[in-house]
Amino acid sequence: MGVDEQWAQWNGLRGRMPAWHPVGVVVEVDGPVVRRHHGNRGSVEHAPLAPGTDLGVLVRRQQEAFAKRGEPVEWKVYAHDSPDLGPALMAAGFTAGWERSVLIAATLSGAEREDVLEPRDGVHDLYRVRGQAARAWAVAVGSPGPHAMPYAEMIANGSSDEGDVLIEVLLEDGVVTAVGWAHGDAQPFTVVGGLTGHDEDFVRTCTDGWRHSSWLGCPLLAEAHGPLREQLLEAGFSEATTVRSYHWSPPATPEPSRPAQFLDWLHDDGPLWDRFYADFDFAPSMRHRPAITEPSPSAVWDLHSHHRLVPDLPAELDAIVRRGLLTATEPGEFVYWLDWQHDGYRYDPRRVGIPGRPPVPGLGTYPDGDYYLHLTDDMRLGTFGHPWEGTLTVWGAPLLSAVEADLTDLLGDPVRRRQ
Repeated sequence: MGVDEQWAQWNGLRGRMPAWHPVGVVVEVDGPVVRRHHGNRGSVEHAPLAPGTDLGVLVRRQQEAFAKRGEPVEWKVYAHDSPDLGPALMAAGFTAGWERSVLIAATLSGAEREDVLEPRDGVHDLYRVRGQAARAWAVAVGSPGPHAMPYAEMIANGSSDEGDVLIEVLLEDGVVTAVGWAHGDAQPFTVVGGLTGHDEDFVRTCTDGWRHSSWLGCPLLAEAHGPLREQLLEAGFSEATTVRSYHWSPPATPEPSRPAQFLDWLHDDGPLWDRFYADFDFAPSMRHRPAITEPSPSAVWDLHSHHRLVPDLPAELDAIVRRGLLTATEPGEFVYWLDWQHDGYRYDPRRVGIPGRPPVPGLGTYPDGDYYLHLTDDMRLGTFGHPWEGTLTVWGAPLLSAVEADLTDLLGDPVRRRQ
């Protein structure tokens, strides 16, 4: 399949409701337009616009939707889109931003794989050099861009069941000096999120590796300009088209962050678990009961003896805890939901689970086969569900005060307590 055919395939995906939504993002379809609401910003993409489309009306409708949420918005216009779209955006108050080339590279054939040069010395998969995560974050987030997918956004999105997060780093004297990242959630393409370095060998090593990965089985898509564009062309990419960004901000002040985010085990989840292990003497085991040193104040309720007595115990339990977290946390404070050995999330309990907002992430409070936790970043309050002991521990005076009466009505008196 040639570049033109691959680009036609990508272009055909625009304007479709995606099968997978990133964590904390609300996706809405409005005719040919797909809006993504991140809480603190938004974006627009669209299918080819039919001749005769009233662009002024279409643009104003999107502005109204983003204005209701106070979200600044980015609208990408490709070279083959309606020539009247850019002027219509400018007339509505949008500002023209960067322009980049859209580049595509096919996966490597068997013969091409044999011709791949030796990788640049010092390039590593970040997930194999875990101790470099903080430095990689600083380099990637601090790079000027603009990037097709900012590093922090990719990490916050997480990955779908069919995709993955790919991060390569260049180590020089044991320190990260460049980062390249891509994600495989835009099937059937892998999107190059960004490359902080223009070094020819680093760019080639990253992209060859992503093209070489047979399990991906799909071409790479990148947006770039300047020296990075030239290096990608040298590395086997071909230009498919160009894209320009347009930006508009409503008068309202945007929210400071996305309402919910994925916790990557390398950057967020792992360090948080490390603190929990240390502060609570966590000893995971099917036979070790209790699994934590329960803090003071705390109370522990039995779950197993009530599971068959309450028709929908997990839902009722979760409703009580969610109400309690709204009461016990500060406005704007995030709650962390952790699932031992699985993905975790952070979310603002006031900005999820309500109409027009993303759902509450995670699997709830009832420990259905694994340890489930809700807790604040400083761990001053939270819940701990033990699946094998069949108990729920609640700690922190504000949270206990908010949930104790309802939990006792539902589950009976606590089986343990620490004042």
